[in-house]
Amino acid sequence: MTIRDYLEVSNEFTRELKLAIETLKSSIKVVGLIATNDKPSLAYARATQRKFSELGIEYDLKSIPRLELEEEISRLNADASVHGIFIYFPIFFNQQDDYLRNLVDFRKDIEAGSQYWTRKLYQNDRFATDLDSTKKALLPCTPLAIIKILTAQGIYGAPEAKRPLTDKVVTIFNRSEVIGRPLAVMMSNDGAKVYSFDENGPLVFEDAKPQETNISRKQALIASDIVITGVPSDKFEKIRPTEIAADTVCLNFSSVPNFSEEFADYAGTFIPRVGPMTVAMCIRNTVRLYQNFHQVTK
Repeated sequence: MTIRDYLEVSNEFTRELKLAIETLKSSIKVVGLIATNDKPSLAYARATQRKFSELGIEYDLKSIPRLELEEEISRLNADASVHGIFIYFPIFFNQQDDYLRNLVDFRKDIEAGSQYWTRKLYQNDRFATDLDSTKKALLPCTPLAIIKILTAQGIYGAPEAKRPLTDKVVTIFNRSEVIGRPLAVMMSNDGAKVYSFDENGPLVFEDAKPQETNISRKQALIASDIVITGVPSDKFEKIRPTEIAADTVCLNFSSVPNFSEEFADYAGTFIPRVGPMTVAMCIRNTVRLYQNFHQVTK
């Protein structure tokens, strides 16, 4: 099989971002909020802080009790010296996480998870504001990371094409409001027919609009040009090479492997994780927020 070098792609983006930050000749400040003692989460938070700092962004990582997050977000929203807010989810593992996500001022929302940016995505509105067509809208970090990796590898079609996934079929196992659903919308906006699976069954997205479908996992997989998985559970039935066509591109963004070990001998294309690229896209969004809403131009 061909395992794509996603690290080199993310390194190329971070080199470009470092130059962009140096060109700004001003200080960008970000505050990261973490409300857990989970060791993997803490390790990820510190790695994120380190990467931001390496590129010249001041990154203040704060450990805070979860019941104090609401007040802290409000305080940071009002602090003009803070240009971006990064929250490490999940926190409550329920709808309260969505509530916290939507408390963040859209002008400081690095992850682009608030309703302001989500509404623009679902309406295919690609501008940050209605007043300035030179300022581009933000996209959620992990879906954007996936698209950038596929584009860099020549899988997504010509970058300049209006609908680079025309006639492509994509299957995504994950329909969360943070990653899976935005990704389905983005890829269908780019011309693909997207089959979206979660525990509630399948939907099909075309032109960003979901519709009911009775397609089975087997039918969707064998028809797909691209298969993307993000199921954080060992109970998910791992995808086997016999379920897909030989030239299918496979990508896993879950911390849990969603493809069987047999893929090591499979002759297709496999991208095993996207974490470093997600961090790069978080930095990209931070720079864009600063340019769109905080930079003082003379």
